[in-house]
Amino acid sequence: MLNTQLLQTACPFLNAETCALLLPQFRAKPYKRGEALLRQNERWQQVYLIETGLIRLYFLRPDGKEFNKNFYREGQLICPLSANMQQHASLFGISCLENCDLWQCSAPYFIEVLQAQQVWTQFQSHFLSKLVDHKLQREHDLLSLSAKERYQSFCEREPDLSERVPLVQLASYLGITDVSLSRLRNSLNK
Repeated sequence: MLNTQLLQTACPFLNAETCALLLPQFRAKPYKRGEALLRQNERWQQVYLIETGLIRLYFLRPDGKEFNKNFYREGQLICPLSANMQQHASLFGISCLENCDLWQCSAPYFIEVLQAQQVWTQFQSHFLSKLVDHKLQREHDLLSLSAKERYQSFCEREPDLSERVPLVQLASYLGITDVSLSRLRNSLNK
């Protein structure tokens, strides 16, 4: 069974009673690198809590080109936060960048428990605030910084991810080609 500490690390405002209702509903599931958790245009039905590994959220164009939206790692939880995310086909996919050990729970059940415990609004507010802050920073970086500055900024904010995320995935996130990112890394490491 999922331990309380991992759940409370991801959601520090959940009280013991809420955790007690949620913990038995989480199931451990290993995923292999490259395996999909959610495909674009599928309904998002699971909450994922990462025990080990690294996952990405990404957009897929009709021509097959992918654009990374965000990365999540150990101790983080991802959940469909809005009614649109819960009721409609997903606009993005989720897949593993490394072998992962995840805990997953039915999203409708998870949300129902948080609503019954009167913490859903606090949960939503906490995670939506983090999401908006991240999106604003990313938009600023993409529109205002050079490729080199975007890479340096990412390395400063996320030093562990800058080493962990595969070059091609990081390049996509930064809005540059993997060849350009490789050259940037080499020039900065001289």
